[in-house]
Amino acid sequence: MKKVYETVSDMILPGIVFAGVMAILIGAALLGSIGKRMNVKGEDFSHMADTKAVQEVCGRKEPVIQCIGDKVWNTGQSIAVSQLFSAVDEDGGKVPVTVLDIKDQNGNSVLNCYQKAGGQAVFSQRGVYTFFLKAMDRERKTSTEEISILVDNRQG
Repeated sequence: MKKVYETVSDMILPGIVFAGVMAILIGAALLGSIGKRMNVKGEDFSHMADTKAVQEVCGRKEPVIQCIGDKVWNTGQSIAVSQLFSAVDEDGGKVPVTVLDIKDQNGNSVLNCYQKAGGQAVFSQRGVYTFFLKAMDRERKTSTEEISILVDNRQG
């Protein structure tokens, strides 16, 4: 009786597992095809004012930051960031430029050379200084830019 039980269990257990796997696969295929046939009515939000406003804001281009002043400065000379860099939004309006960081040619932050209140930077040593700038328009679209200047005793 024990041999019969072992033989039957060796055939029935794999058969049950196989039948379970097949049931899952067939069920998934049937549910998928039933779901494809269902016609679900939904609302079309594409013509609503909010949707158009969001699409317009998302479609705006980021402000463009550029250097409008000299790229060569003397050591100890006061550099007005507002006169050195400018940002323009998509509509052509001026956008304020924010200094995020200033790094020297070795990659060290020299933000202590920048006086945020006056918007002035003064560098006491010669070198190449990279300004990390940010501009944000009225729709809160932001852009960042890295612009380098040379601080030396030459005129550019």
